[in-house]
Amino acid sequence: MELNNASSVSENESDEIKFYVVSQRKFLILFIATMGMYGVYWFFKHWNEYKKSTNDDMWPIARGIFSIFFTHALFALFEMKYEHKTGSAPKSINHLATIYVVVVIGSNISSQLSDHGYGNPITLCLGLLMYPISCWVLYQAQSLANYAGEDVNGASNSKLTALNYVWLILGSLLWGLMIIGIYVTLINT
Repeated sequence: MELNNASSVSENESDEIKFYVVSQRKFLILFIATMGMYGVYWFFKHWNEYKKSTNDDMWPIARGIFSIFFTHALFALFEMKYEHKTGSAPKSINHLATIYVVVVIGSNISSQLSDHGYGNPITLCLGLLMYPISCWVLYQAQSLANYAGEDVNGASNSKLTALNYVWLILGSLLWGLMIIGIYVTLINT
């Protein structure tokens, strides 16, 4: 099955496709608390569920790590599943995939510039401003994935687990270090 062309998926295959379901509240908590690192897991889980439901030969871990190369394909699959379930096309989220890719690349460039002392504190702040945009994009995509998965509110995955709390603690430490780093950067400029 061709992954880059969601339209090549047959109607029967569309019935079988599964995606990761998570409540919007839990998504926001984990994404914000882990400074966006949850996004890697989020992409991995979607591709892993897709792989299990279609028996496609792919590496979900690589698709999670290198998500910018697979964002459009995943969002197209969300749309296709939604259309199959409802009989009508959803509002396209292809533009959201493009926004996500541009924001992630822009954030990485800003981060590299900031890390090497170019344009601080502007490049540091610019990179941080891109973070809520990527969160919003994935939040919107998750809403469509939940709807396509017949669990609109993500009730089946709305509770924080013990492992989630471990990530929340690690994320809090990361946030603390980042705040200290921003403070030091602003003091030294």
